[in-house]
Amino acid sequence: MASSGFLRIISMSLVMGAASFGAGLVPLSLSMTKSHSAKLSTLSTGLLIGAALGVIIPEGVASTIAGDPEPESYSHNIALCVLLGFAFMFLVEEYISPHARPLPLEIRHEVEDVHFDIALDELEREEGMTLPGSHASTWQMLRRAPSSSLQRAYPLSLGLTVHALVDGYALGVSSLETRSGALSFVVFLAIIIHKAPTALALTSSLLETSLSPSECKRHLLLFSLATPVSAILSYILYTHTGDGNNLSVGTPLLFSGGTFLYVATVVKSPSETTLPSTQETIIKTSRTFLLLLGMFFPFIISAMLGHGH
Repeated sequence: MASSGFLRIISMSLVMGAASFGAGLVPLSLSMTKSHSAKLSTLSTGLLIGAALGVIIPEGVASTIAGDPEPESYSHNIALCVLLGFAFMFLVEEYISPHARPLPLEIRHEVEDVHFDIALDELEREEGMTLPGSHASTWQMLRRAPSSSLQRAYPLSLGLTVHALVDGYALGVSSLETRSGALSFVVFLAIIIHKAPTALALTSSLLETSLSPSECKRHLLLFSLATPVSAILSYILYTHTGDGNNLSVGTPLLFSGGTFLYVATVVKSPSETTLPSTQETIIKTSRTFLLLLGMFFPFIISAMLGHGH
């Protein structure tokens, strides 16, 4: 049973890493329509909500109740674990990636202003109207614009990589040998669809910060490896230290459910910040349908596959 669980987490990790890296390479070769990106982002949001509320948290609650001998502590343990997961992602967003939200319009305006000033400076020189020191200040602006962009690339990459590590934690916990394959499959499905638009937006955002394509690929590789590595390490850790009891499995499941809720309901994905709002890109009916589809799909799949209790 343990070997089958390990093989399952290895195979899912390999598929997830390859899919994430492949999705991130798309902006380097061709452009994806804004409508398709917005629809995929909306569906992934619904899937994260559905996986958290419809599968992960209920499984965590069931495991906690089955392994906790004190019924009066159920509500406190369950609430604390979910809140800790939610609070953890809040701290990550506030202190590890405070500048992870791209501001492409501001950067674009800054670079456009630099190019305008350079063109104006050349025109003034041709007309003999150059003022002392104007040429130097123009090139100082030119150097400063890419520099500020590059400084934003690393917090963006770091913040999304930390998010990917937490996704891997959730996948690893859901693949423990005490769980059926249904739970890990639902979590895997929710994460991989969520990572696709994130990887796309990461590469697009990095390209806007003046990074070379090869440097963008290195950032993308780090992001793509974060979830598989975290998933495998989490699985090994809990397999060897959790001694297989339900309470030890329920706690990390509830924690990961809290992280999913934060990412789905609070964090604004990079694809939303690099594109116009989803309301502008897709009609309200399509957005509502995709959100509801994403919310109920994990529950339906989990019910069809069975929980294995």
